[in-house]
Amino acid sequence: MMREPDGVGEGEYPECMDLARVYLRVRDGQVVEARFQTYGCGPTIAASSAGTELIIGSPLGTLVGLTGAQIESAVGGLPEDRVHAAEVVSAAIRAAARDALRRMARS
Repeated sequence: MMREPDGVGEGEYPECMDLARVYLRVRDGQVVEARFQTYGCGPTIAASSAGTELIIGSPLGTLVGLTGAQIESAVGGLPEDRVHAAEVVSAAIRAAARDALRRMARS
């Protein structure tokens, strides 16, 4: 978790109950810190770790288009039956980015 994040988002895969929650801290439009909370299989935890590392330093606006394939690449590949892990994490990151953009627009 993160105290007073600038954006929070979740992604889930109901078939196996995997859930990833991503917290972002943004300064001058760039991600300066990213943390995650994940409930799920090992590949989902690994994808969460790789995904949050991948986005540090990224412009916030680019994250709304982040794909599962980018997360899968960052983690070094996933077994075919675990590709959903990358999708869960990319969905959480996109949601956190949208949340941060909404908050910035209000302030």
